[in-house]
Amino acid sequence: MMYDDFYKTSFGKFSLEREAEYIAKEAKGTVLSIGCGTGVIENMAEKIGKIKIIGIEKDDEMLEIARKRIVAIKGDAAWLPFANEKFDAIIFITSLEFIEDYKKAIEEAYRVLKKDGKFIALLLNTDSKYFKERQKKKGYISKNLRHRNIKKIEKEAEKYFKIVHEYFLCMNMKEECKNDEKALYAIRGRKK
Repeated sequence: MMYDDFYKTSFGKFSLEREAEYIAKEAKGTVLSIGCGTGVIENMAEKIGKIKIIGIEKDDEMLEIARKRIVAIKGDAAWLPFANEKFDAIIFITSLEFIEDYKKAIEEAYRVLKKDGKFIALLLNTDSKYFKERQKKKGYISKNLRHRNIKKIEKEAEKYFKIVHEYFLCMNMKEECKNDEKALYAIRGRKK
């Protein structure tokens, strides 16, 4: 599958390790990954962290692969099939910007997150050289991306969570680089 093929490249391997480490470091307890895709990052995060991840995915092909890696169910980010305050953390790993109604997805994340629970969204840095290169090519990002304005997403998240943000994941695979050379924009915080 093309989605997982990315993780066979040198930058893909680097990205997988760094994103999994980030999630394992920031999330604890029972974690819901909304838009888990094939569950490749979540699987690695579970192995290195003290977390149990449940994925939710609406794409049948990705869900089938995810179920081989993590506990995953079919569902929609705008209507999560869980009770209120069930999860210790909610994660969106490059998925929130692809969800049609991101406002409803954030509201649902808030609903199912425990009091003082952790919210983590890793978004594509739409100001990065990495994103701009991918946007030019015909592929998953250019075809499926719904929201380019990550600051609007962040502003919506601030209604529900006390958040901080940071640029993340240097494309040169080093620890330091300029923000426009970082592939991801991380928003994380606690439930208000």
